[in-house]
Amino acid sequence: MSRDIWGAAERNVVPRELLLTIQLNGGLVHGAFFPDGRLVGFCFAFLGRRNGQLRLCSHQLGVVPELRGGGIGIALKEAQRADALRLGYELVSWTFDPLEARNAYINLHRLGCVARLYDRDHYGVMEDELNRGLPSDRFEVEWWLRRPKPVMTVTDPLVILRLDSDGRPRRVAAEVTPGRAALIGIPPDFQAVKRQSLELALAWRMESRAAFEAAIAAGLAAVDFQRQGAYVMAPTA
Repeated sequence: MSRDIWGAAERNVVPRELLLTIQLNGGLVHGAFFPDGRLVGFCFAFLGRRNGQLRLCSHQLGVVPELRGGGIGIALKEAQRADALRLGYELVSWTFDPLEARNAYINLHRLGCVARLYDRDHYGVMEDELNRGLPSDRFEVEWWLRRPKPVMTVTDPLVILRLDSDGRPRRVAAEVTPGRAALIGIPPDFQAVKRQSLELALAWRMESRAAFEAAIAAGLAAVDFQRQGAYVMAPTA
């Protein structure tokens, strides 16, 4: 199934024995099935600890291409949330490509996660179809299960980066103001950009990297994602 979802290289396919071991030792494995038993989506998370904070590290979430956008991914995450709370966990974290708008909308807007950490080339060279040819930069999101989804009212945000009329990234603000909310725009379909031009995709990677890192250095975090295609970066408690 990993190959169907990501075009995964053989080394990235997770064996079922490992999933069983995760499930039996504090982690969580969830699947979505058709009535005939066909697996159409899955997610799994393993137990971890960082800086003294116990957390579930959610490593993969995938839905077969023909069923994306139908709510299966959200349903899998809600099942993960319910079981995590049942086991006493309060934090789930995972990484995603900051240039994937669909994932950003689900993670930040629908689920209410916050992203404070941007990591350059997180996984190194990747050979699957979705990631091949570019640095594997990632946001890490925090999903605090017992905290209400943050309600952000942003007025007069600083626009740092936007999508230009020719599809290229355009840096608008030269400097980020600490404490002032900001917007960082990205393409609506980054995989389409890659198919069009790997050079253009690389330009988006490097320009957005600079914008995200500048915002984080100014004390901002990614707290929401607007459907029109922009991250809302704002101070957090």
